[in-house]
Amino acid sequence: MSGPGALEIRRKLPAGAAEVFEWWTDADRLRQWMSPVGTVEAEVDLRVGGALRIVMRHEGTVIEHLGKYLEIEPPRRLVFTWASPFTGPDPSLVTVELEPDGPMATNLRIIHTDLPESVATSHRDGWGAMLDHLSGCLLAAGAR
Repeated sequence: MSGPGALEIRRKLPAGAAEVFEWWTDADRLRQWMSPVGTVEAEVDLRVGGALRIVMRHEGTVIEHLGKYLEIEPPRRLVFTWASPFTGPDPSLVTVELEPDGPMATNLRIIHTDLPESVATSHRDGWGAMLDHLSGCLLAAGAR
């Protein structure tokens, strides 16, 4: 990772890597957590070259994010482009790495590059809030 428009986030998540990977790649599951606030629409064409569409809605604000899957290596790695009105004229790049930490925990690493420097902090905060939601979803799913 390098450059002023890059960020890295690490988290330990309360589920195995295969389950975490599903929460990143299944549209129904993405709808439950992939927005810092509000509601989410999600469309997934999970194949290299396939499209990803996330629409975040909150209090009259609608932000559409479009991406294309570049790498899919279940359950360890996912790489996709990420473009929205806040990522500049060219798509940014998101890399998700999952490392098992026993049967019920996964170390997550997100690297988000090619962002305009002016939005890197807001994206870090957004990812942080979304990962809090994801952790809650994983805990709730494990309690069932």
